[in-house]
Amino acid sequence: MHSDLSKDTELKTILDDISPSERNPDWVSSLADFLEYVEGADLETRKTLEFQQKLWEENAVSGVGMGTVNISAALEDPEFRSWIAEESLKPLPESSEARITRLQAFHDEIAAWMKKYTNRIAWVKICRVMAALYPRYFSTITYDLMAQECHRAWFGDSSRRPKVVTCQYDLMRRLEQLLGPVECSPKALAERMTLPWFVYEGHVQGSHTETVAEEADDKGEVKLKPLPAIQRRKGLTSIRGGIATLIKALSFVEDGVRRDELIDFLRSEFPDYRESSLRTTVNVLKNEFYVIEEHEGIVTKTTRGQLYLDTKDPRELIPIFLTRVLGIDHVLLALGKEDQTSRQLYNLLRKVNSGWTSNFMPGSIIKWLKGFDLVQNSENGLFSLTETGKEWAAQIHWEPEFLDPEDLGEESDAVDGDDASLDIGSIDQGSLIKAVTASTAFSARLVSQLHFGLWSHERRHFAILAGLSGSGKTLLAQRYGQALSEQFGLPADKHVFVQAVQPGWYDPSPLFGHINPLRPDNYVRSPLLDFLLQAANTPGQPFIAILDEMNLSHPEQYFAPVLSAMETGEHLRLHNEGKTFDGVPSTIPFPSNVAFIGTVNMDETTHGISDKVLDRAFTMEFWDINLQAYPNWQKFGLNEQDLARVKSCLTDLLAALETERLHFGWRTVEDVLSYLSLAQKTPDIELSQALDDVIYARVLPKLRGSESQRLHESLLKLISVLADYDLKRCRAKVESLKSDLADTGMMRFWR
Repeated sequence: MHSDLSKDTELKTILDDISPSERNPDWVSSLADFLEYVEGADLETRKTLEFQQKLWEENAVSGVGMGTVNISAALEDPEFRSWIAEESLKPLPESSEARITRLQAFHDEIAAWMKKYTNRIAWVKICRVMAALYPRYFSTITYDLMAQECHRAWFGDSSRRPKVVTCQYDLMRRLEQLLGPVECSPKALAERMTLPWFVYEGHVQGSHTETVAEEADDKGEVKLKPLPAIQRRKGLTSIRGGIATLIKALSFVEDGVRRDELIDFLRSEFPDYRESSLRTTVNVLKNEFYVIEEHEGIVTKTTRGQLYLDTKDPRELIPIFLTRVLGIDHVLLALGKEDQTSRQLYNLLRKVNSGWTSNFMPGSIIKWLKGFDLVQNSENGLFSLTETGKEWAAQIHWEPEFLDPEDLGEESDAVDGDDASLDIGSIDQGSLIKAVTASTAFSARLVSQLHFGLWSHERRHFAILAGLSGSGKTLLAQRYGQALSEQFGLPADKHVFVQAVQPGWYDPSPLFGHINPLRPDNYVRSPLLDFLLQAANTPGQPFIAILDEMNLSHPEQYFAPVLSAMETGEHLRLHNEGKTFDGVPSTIPFPSNVAFIGTVNMDETTHGISDKVLDRAFTMEFWDINLQAYPNWQKFGLNEQDLARVKSCLTDLLAALETERLHFGWRTVEDVLSYLSLAQKTPDIELSQALDDVIYARVLPKLRGSESQRLHESLLKLISVLADYDLKRCRAKVESLKSDLADTGMMRFWR
């Protein structure tokens, strides 16, 4: 379970446990020596080529990592060296706000100078230089994507993505608040600067839900993190406008928009696009480039998307290509050895994935490589690496894999997650149960039954909660999902999904989506489909899917693919339209990190549960209602006398009705108390009158049945209770129902 670093106590505990000099003494020592060297350099020294080369290329703040841009032309220019030397010695303003403004301006001015010498800005190197010049205000996390992730973890605001200087300044200021001012010695500064790195490496990296293409180690190095061939995306979808479309879309979602608003925007850019193509473009931005994300219907930028929009530098997206798309690394390394013809590249890619039987997908890959300035056409008609391509090819530290022909099944297209599996045994079960039972009427035994029943089988994680309407079945499922997510340090809104089942579901399409009959090239995705794909991509995290009122339709019909896959362990089939259709794979490995919880009401509006379903489910009944365990009696503002009368009345009503299972659940109790709470504010209405009305409206409508001795006895008890509490209107209604039962052998509230 990840710590909440936005809390001072938790971050302070982690910081106190880190000794940079023990974690990496060589790094701290070399950094301290380097800071001392930079601090001691006068103006004339700083103007020299030797000093600037050390400052930019031999900088001990961090490894070069993502910063491989060649800036030799800038360093060889005496004008640039003189300018940066003079600016670096100017004193900073006293106030924090003015100081941040000055440092950001200096950062931006360096970037402007760099544009004179190279078509790519050396952002990482610029940040390293700023850290060496101003160690009190910069950490050693010089890769902005990681700095932003660290900032989000430390400050808990996912929507705020400050500029590079503010981000660094905030991190160092937080350290000062928790640890006090740093000493002036080079060693103390070096240790303070490296602390955010070690916190990121040990407690932030991998804790967020965004796609990770880079990894950090405890030596201050950033490297690309390649996925195995089988987990990589099998190509990239072409979109009109390429890079320009990415930038336009990112600019439009600046403040968050609905998905339909983004589609309308894209439609205005491409009026001749079909609806399916517009939706595909959104999915490309979300699921292939990871520059946008969607939460509760609102589309916003990811951290990677924000950085790409700020810089327009492809370095923010290229790591995704290299580590998560099949064949990119093969092409760069091949072109690094010698120029290639298009035929040679196509043949290479078809060897990487023998499932590519045409040039369509290899052509799309090469198109994107050209779009991101990694590959170019030479004058002799051959393809070659650009300078940018050479820089990124140099960062491929692994041997690219070829896709095994045995892994060419359609299922491999969707999954691009990690190898981790869910360790449900690692959680604190006591804390989990306590979190679910807090402020609810659920017992610890009930919660433990649900937990054990869901996870006792290695793959068949399925429970059915059946019984009385309003007894808290859905609430229990939601509370459990929320508590389980918290145990893993995950956001519940992304890991708990409620699907309301509808009457008339005769096949799996409501769950997994379907081909649009009016636009046959468009696949209508369902929310549950996206939920399951997310689960398949993160197998080490738990996901809870709640099927509310699942027997409004026959589960063995609409839920059949899941029932089959969880039993056999085979892949979960989503559709039968080839390997992929409109970005949706035909199959995915069954996500065994998903638990399904179905809620079931048993009445004339629902269907029975077949043995096929029951054989795969852990079943729990919800008929017994213990009113004494209800935790919210006091929250409705009734005085003690009135509350005692209401509680006694409901208890007696429950006892009279539960033998025939005509009783009520927690929802009804809540509604009764809420009604009385509002009614008591009107002086003219007495408690007995209000109670009479609300019992009539919320309890009696469920009364129905055929002639039986038990029903007859239940009605007699009910009439007696109503008389005891002077509920005249309710008593008259029940007596009329009793007469109907005697006359016709049946009774029903609505007649």
